[in-house]
This record gives sequence, C-alpha cells and structure tokens, in this order.
Amino acid sequence: MEWDKEASSRLDKIPIFVRRLARSKIEKHAREKGKNTVTLEDVEGAKASFMGTGSVKSDKGIIKANPFSLDLNAGEDKFEILKRSDEYEVEDGSPAMFHIDICRGEDVECPFLIAEVKGLLQKIKNRLREIEFSKKLINRIEGKILPHQRLKIAIASCPNSCSQPQIRDFGVHVRAKVYVDEGVECNGCGNCLKACKEGAIRITGLSNKLKEEVEEAYTQQPENKKKVVTINYDRCVHCGLCAEVCPTGTIKTEKKCYRVMIGGKLGRHPRFADDLIDFADESEVIRALDVCVDAILAEKKEKRFGTLVEKIGIEEFKRRIKDKEHNTQKYLNNKEVVHS
Repeated sequence: MEWDKEASSRLDKIPIFVRRLARSKIEKHAREKGKNTVTLEDVEGAKASFMGTGSVKSDKGIIKANPFSLDLNAGEDKFEILKRSDEYEVEDGSPAMFHIDICRGEDVECPFLIAEVKGLLQKIKNRLREIEFSKKLINRIEGKILPHQRLKIAIASCPNSCSQPQIRDFGVHVRAKVYVDEGVECNGCGNCLKACKEGAIRITGLSNKLKEEVEEAYTQQPENKKKVVTINYDRCVHCGLCAEVCPTGTIKTEKKCYRVMIGGKLGRHPRFADDLIDFADESEVIRALDVCVDAILAEKKEKRFGTLVEKIGIEEFKRRIKDKEHNTQKYLNNKEVVHS
C-alpha cells in the first residue's frame, strides 16, 4: 500500500520495534475506509481507534499507553521506554543501567552448587556504583534509552549455568578446577566415570566387567595392571563432581574459581559469549568488568556489547586485562615504597 510523504515521515518517528505493527494497523484502518494511499489523517485515526491516546498508571509511574506516543520528539522522559521493561530498577533516584541475574543454587540447596555467588554479586554492584557506571552511560546515550542498552550480567554457582551467563554481556560461573594426584593410586571403582557427564575421564587397567558397567570402550588390559586416571581438559567443564565421588582422592579439586565470558546475546544475530578468563579469582573478575566498562563508555556509537566485542576482538580484551593488572600492581608497588 502506498504512503504519502507526511504519513511516511510520521511512521519513521515511531520506534523500530513497534513500527511493523503500527504500519499494519494503519494500513488496515485505511483499507476499511476504502483508501489506496495512507495519509497523515489515517495515521492519526489509527492512533485513536486502535491504540488509544491516554496514559496508564502502573507501579513504575505514569507511562503512555500507545507506541505511537514514543516518537523521537515526544515527551521529555528519556527513560520512557526503559520503564516498560520488567527489569527496570532505580538506584539513587536514577535508572540502573545494568541488570544482574544469579542462579538460585544457594536458596534451593542445589546439589551441583560449587560456591555461593551472592558475595560476588554484591562486589560487582558496588564496583559499578563506585565508578558511577549508570550515570556515565546515561549521559553518553542520546535520545530515549532502550532496554538493550543496559549491561546484562549473569552469575552462576556451577557450570550448569542456570542463569545463562553464556548469552549475557558479562557472564560468570563458578568452577572447581580438577586434577589427578599421581601420588594416590586409583582403586578402579569407576565412580568418576559414572559422574562425568562430559566423558572426559579415562582409566586404563580396568576389568572387563567394570568397563561394561560404565559403558565405556577400553582396550584389553590385565586386571592386575596399575590403574591410571587421565582427564581430557578439552571436554572437562570443571564441575568437580568426579572429585566429590572419588573415594581415594586420586582426583582432587585444586581451587574454586570463576570462568569469565563476554559478548553473549540473543536477538536477530545471537552469539555465545567468548571466553575471557578460564580460571579467575574475584579480583580478576572485577578487573575484567572494569575493562568491559571502559570499552562501553569509550565507544561513541551505540552498539550492543556483543557487537562491540566482535569489533574489538577477544584477544584485545585479554591484552587490556593484562595491562590493567600490570598498572594496578605498579601502583601498589609505588604505594608500598611511599609508605616504607
């Protein structure tokens, strides 16, 4: 259906995420009136007939009820669209430009839980508030703020990742780094083989009967041969379940740490987050967050963070973390000299 110049100009002012719906409603309204060309009169008529023109009162305040009212020039509330989001939060009188999800492992006594994450959650929140991330990001964005312009963060208590860190801007999950203690002999119980969902563990020297029980394929080995445990770290996700069920302590966990991933997203072009740090402590997680925040605030064009990660490259982010670590250590060393 054809649109005249004024009607097309009016449609262009409607946010893109509702423009297709608006166009369909307007054209239907025009056809019902026997028209072949959409005019400004049809746009305004559809606005009144299908979407309403008033406002709605909600727990988030008074918001305009129809998407036609969200013109680029309509109203002075920069947060008008953001307020419609279910994740809308306010801190210190302004919208929080970040949202953090965590898994429920601590609350439901999850059997897979490796470590609690509420402490890390609070440290991340404190860091973002300390550097005034929300205020700085709001000042950088021109026009109305959209929900996807916030920093999406997720933290999980184990590699099961129920909070979905792999598809967030900044994702973290706990790991229990596992290794084989060669000084402790394996008794061949096969518990680790049954516990490992990734098939990352191999034991040489098992009896044929046990091989069948664990449904693994092994070469023929004498039953009395020493049993050797190996872990394929390309498959291992460091959940620590194998160490938990090992009665001899042949498999142990070295430390509890974090896997840090960045740049995940859904939408039209979804992507899984890239691995930034394989085994990080809390201070390294915060350092990684600082590097990501610096990249977001330094970017002049408004982009999804996943797109920005693709543009800059994950190796560059890794380099920046090393530089920040070096500069931090240099600062601490100089500080020690001053106070000595």
